[in-house]
Amino acid sequence: MLMHLSRESVSNGDDYDRCADLEYQEGEMLSTFLRSKVSIFLPYTNGLTVWSIYMDSEENQEISEREASEKKVAFIHKIENRCAKVEIKGGDRAVSSFGTDKMYCAVYR
Repeated sequence: MLMHLSRESVSNGDDYDRCADLEYQEGEMLSTFLRSKVSIFLPYTNGLTVWSIYMDSEENQEISEREASEKKVAFIHKIENRCAKVEIKGGDRAVSSFGTDKMYCAVYR
């Protein structure tokens, strides 16, 4: 199964690889998917970068719709190029349980 992933830019000129289709297995848990695949896709800065993860969102939506609080499902903490922590709101569950193939990542603010 494929998840269409898009993300915001983190700096000027950071327009490369802002979209990807990442494969996940039936029954794969969100924490595993975020740590092993999504965090690798996300760029990093010097120090800590926290990413907010939104389900059923994509870059073409208005920001108020795309980053609605009810769509926020998790946070990925990256320290330089490694995933240091994954936090999931409401507990871990299968990626397929969200019933969508769209995920958007934005720097936490």
